[in-house]
Amino acid sequence: MEIKLEYYKLSDDKRMGDGKLIPQNQELILIRKDDDMLFFETHGEDLKSIFWATENEVEFIKNSTEDWDDEKINERNRYINGDFI
Repeated sequence: MEIKLEYYKLSDDKRMGDGKLIPQNQELILIRKDDDMLFFETHGEDLKSIFWATENEVEFIKNSTEDWDDEKINERNRYINGDFI
């Protein structure tokens, strides 16, 4: 099934509360917008990170339409609906 995605990158490296560093060049997929906060997942890593950032902390890269299987779409929908914890 085709899904439309928005890709971003961080304006600067971001240190997470658990000490993990998300580098500036890491591709991010926008999961959800909530007021002035954007919810992202890292793209292309073995261990996915999910986090919030403000619009000032990121730069838009591109829109993309990709073919995803049902499992990936269902996982994404759980994130969009707030069922990620």
